[in-house]
Amino acid sequence: MNTTIGDFQVQKSGLAGLNWKTVCRAPEARAREIFDRQVRYHSIGRFRLVDPHGQIVEEQSARPLFSDN
Repeated sequence: MNTTIGDFQVQKSGLAGLNWKTVCRAPEARAREIFDRQVRYHSIGRFRLVDPHGQIVEEQSARPLFSDN
């Protein structure tokens, strides 16, 4: 995948949210899709969407598949 300066990042971390790892770099629409998918299908962890300037746009904890969330 060819990444550019304007790409958004999807990052994940453990429950404590101390060490963040980039899962994906993509244009905004695709990054939001990946972010939503990560939050929905993982049972633990924290996820965040970061804009091209490094600002956190959204951050959520994972929602277990069979929860009421």
